[in-house]
Amino acid sequence: MARRPCALVVDSGAILHHRPDDGVSVVPLRIVFGTTVLRDGIDIGPEAFYARLRGGEVPTTSTPSPGEYLEAFRNADADSIVCLTIPGQLSAMHQSAMLASRLLAESGDPRRVEVVDTGSAAAGFGLVARAAAGLCAAGAQIDEVLARVADASSNVRMYGTLRTLQYLARSGRVPSLVAGLSDLLGVRPLFQLDNGEARRLGIVRGEKRVIRAFAKIATENLPADTPLWLLIFHSDAAESAAQLRDAMHSVLNAARSETISLTPVMGAYTGPGMTGFAAMPLRGAELDQVP
Repeated sequence: MARRPCALVVDSGAILHHRPDDGVSVVPLRIVFGTTVLRDGIDIGPEAFYARLRGGEVPTTSTPSPGEYLEAFRNADADSIVCLTIPGQLSAMHQSAMLASRLLAESGDPRRVEVVDTGSAAAGFGLVARAAAGLCAAGAQIDEVLARVADASSNVRMYGTLRTLQYLARSGRVPSLVAGLSDLLGVRPLFQLDNGEARRLGIVRGEKRVIRAFAKIATENLPADTPLWLLIFHSDAAESAAQLRDAMHSVLNAARSETISLTPVMGAYTGPGMTGFAAMPLRGAELDQVP
């Protein structure tokens, strides 16, 4: 069997389900409980992770090393490779992947490797990865894959809310005083992730108001008639995610839709109860795959 034109390498934060022969390699992130290191999506999944979190265990996380990316590049059965990462300011993964691409070239491997900072994370990153994966599986050339990645990265929108800020406070991303006051008052921040930066859109109190706020955000920021690729995401909040999905389908043309549970690595920072959505316009052959 001939090598495919282009392969895709992503980390497990993309929450990308794939077949062994579709040209996609997933490098696992890691969850650390004490001295136990678990590979995300291999040794531990969301259900087991949140059970341990509810039991009071406090995890840390670690990202793939340059060596792990290098191994994925070497094993890719393709003429060229696209590696997608979340923003460099959120993680060291982009730097690790860039170093791996240089090491591959220095080893004498002539294949073209493009490492792309998608500017998004979580479900937004997942949508960009899904678009690239579809093209790689279909046998697209690397320049076509890169063009779709650029378009998707520019047009994907992601919005979310947290039930508690305590987990972000543990990581130092939010002051403990702010987290405590937010929980005490029972308010939930709404945010947009844009080019690696979380931009606060407001605060709401109560689940129904959260859903209404998301519906308003969607109608104000996304086209009503354009066929969209929609990802609803949650961290141990399936019921809230189902309600959000129904609300989004009532105000958007969600031609392709999926609900995902965030990877445990994301859950280590957000804690349980996070919900949100990411969306972007469908392009080309993606429209032909609409159910």
